[in-house]
Amino acid sequence: MLIDMTHTITPEIPVYPGDPAPVLAKAATLTKDGYRSTSLQFCSHTGTHMDAPAHLLQDGRTLDDMPMSQFSGRATVLDVSGEGPVITEAFLQSNYDAIHSADYILFYTGWENRWGRQDFLEDSFPVPDEAAARYLVSRGLKGVGTDAASVDRLSEKRLPIHHILLKDSILILENLCLKKVRGRKDFLFFALPMKFQNTDGAPIRAFAELRETFEGERRRR
Repeated sequence: MLIDMTHTITPEIPVYPGDPAPVLAKAATLTKDGYRSTSLQFCSHTGTHMDAPAHLLQDGRTLDDMPMSQFSGRATVLDVSGEGPVITEAFLQSNYDAIHSADYILFYTGWENRWGRQDFLEDSFPVPDEAAARYLVSRGLKGVGTDAASVDRLSEKRLPIHHILLKDSILILENLCLKKVRGRKDFLFFALPMKFQNTDGAPIRAFAELRETFEGERRRR
């Protein structure tokens, strides 16, 4: 069974403060041209998206220069919606069994429920502190994700958590849809970015493959 973990890009979606809103314009219509075509204009960090090391680091790697194997792996979703504004190293260590074999750690903060509302950008969603970020680096992950707008406070212009993760080539995924996989452990996760030249970040199509459910359904047939 495949579960989509991606928000749809529309002109009305929340965007990072200062980023332009997406523009989806008709480039051709059935009535006038005999076919439909849409002109797309949006920031590389729009909607459900992935940050590359090149997003912040002078010599950081771009997504188009990475192997496809970087964009999939085993994932665990940790429910941090009741943890308060800070995800601590102690909390992560208490979930060692769920973390140690994962390629991706995804944080369910509950902010997904605010998507499309002004309070989605309210700056109080749970984020890792620096010690927690360094702990995540020590696990040799491919990526860290969240259903919120950022892994840093929106008011924190230094973006310390971004820097800690990206310096170790850990991809950052933001604005994920995690409600349907909340608390799930060890499932296959795919996050496929748009490919364009010098990709500092890109919208992704993220989805989960729940093989245990598929196998159970097949045995019942």
